[in-house]
This record gives sequence, C-alpha cells and structure tokens, in this order.
Amino acid sequence: MGNEKLHKGSLGLMRGLIMVLLGLALLFYPGFTLVSMTRLVAVLLLVKGAMAGVILLLSRNKRSDPSMLLEMLFDVGIGLLILYNPGGTISFFVVILAIWALIGGLLMAFSFSTLRKAGLTSWGLFLNSIIALSFGLVLIFEPLRGGLALATLIGAFALVYGIVNLLSVAFQKRM
Repeated sequence: MGNEKLHKGSLGLMRGLIMVLLGLALLFYPGFTLVSMTRLVAVLLLVKGAMAGVILLLSRNKRSDPSMLLEMLFDVGIGLLILYNPGGTISFFVVILAIWALIGGLLMAFSFSTLRKAGLTSWGLFLNSIIALSFGLVLIFEPLRGGLALATLIGAFALVYGIVNLLSVAFQKRM
C-alpha cells in the first residue's frame, strides 16, 4: 500500500512539473513552443509510420492487412507535411477551431431565439453565442495571432494545473 502511494505521488509530481514547464514555455515563448510541439507531433507520426512499414515488411510473406499500408502512408505523409510547414499546420487547426466556434455560436444564437419566442429567456446563452461568434471571427481573420493567444491561454491553464498538481502532491505527503 505504501509503495503504491509513493508511485502515485511520483506520477503526480512528474505530471505537475511537466505542466508547469509547458505552461511557462507557452506563456513566455508561445510561437516557439507551438512550432516545437507541432514538429514533435510530426516526428511521432513519422516514427509511427516507419513502425507500420517495418511491420508490413516483416509480415510480407503472410497475408497483410491493407489498412496497415494506408496507416503507414497517412502517417508518413502527414508527418512530412507538418515538418515542411508547421506554421501552416497551426493555422489550419486554428481555422478548424474558428469554424467550430462560429457554428457553435450560430447554434446558440438560434437556440436563444427559439427559447425567447417560447418565453424562456436565457441571457447567458445569448452572451455565450456572442462570445463564440466573436472568438470564431477573430480566429478566422487572424489565425496566427489567434494561435498565439490560444497558446497563451493554454499556457496559463497548464501552469495553474501544474501548480495545483504539485500542491496536491505536497499536501498528500503531509497526511
């Protein structure tokens, strides 16, 4: 029982430290950190694709699954594309997030309108729709700046999360 508690504490400590470091990196160097994380994802995809290729080669005399070939091609292709243009990849995902925010904001606005006609007014829903629509428009028109702003917000969240994790581990050890 004591050994399991020590193991959980070590994992919590490690998770907290990683989140604090990630949070600080995103807060102070958001562009560099985003590009570095994007490149890391690209390298992981290339390694995963290479592993799928090795599995295909090792199983070539057996009946192989065509999905493994597709997985290999997809992973290597996307990995190379991301390595070639990490900034474009970040912009692409920011634009996808912007479209999601715009659609969500429009749906909330329609819901507000429907609820208002039924006599149920939810001003929180109205404000949320305005916030989502504004957020989506900013991200659509300024995807790189929006990506940096998102990185900063995620950095603040990661920093707070990491600190809370570290405090939690510290208080668990005292009890």
